Amino acid sequence: MDASTLKAAGPYVNRLLNEDRVHDELVEAGDHLGQVYRRLSRRKAKAVEDKGLYIHLRKGLVALRNAGRDVAEPPSHRGRNALVLVLVVGGAAAALANTGVREKLTGAISGSEAPQPEPSPPVATAA
Repeated sequence: MDASTLKAAGPYVNRLLNEDRVHDELVEAGDHLGQVYRRLSRRKAKAVEDKGLYIHLRKGLVALRNAGRDVAEPPSHRGRNALVLVLVVGGAAAALANTGVREKLTGAISGSEAPQPEPSPPVATAA
């Protein structure tokens, strides 16, 4: 194999080694296919009629297919991206609803500072 092939395989190998979901699918596939082997070795000629063997075989192959799909496709970030969008839009809406914040933002964007409110004069108290 050349270096470019190894480099291209890097993300797949990384997901194969580090993704818990892939590990779970491979363990499940191993469990079901182990059951298939045990049933075949016990039943020999009658294994063709064993419905349990076919159930385990199907579940094992589905788990292998799922593991392969999980390695081939990176996990979707649709939920995380939607959450970020909601936070940004919500923050912008909150900032625009508050007039003080809106003035500061428009001042920052235009390069000038927002006008500061003048402090009220101190109130004299009679002693």
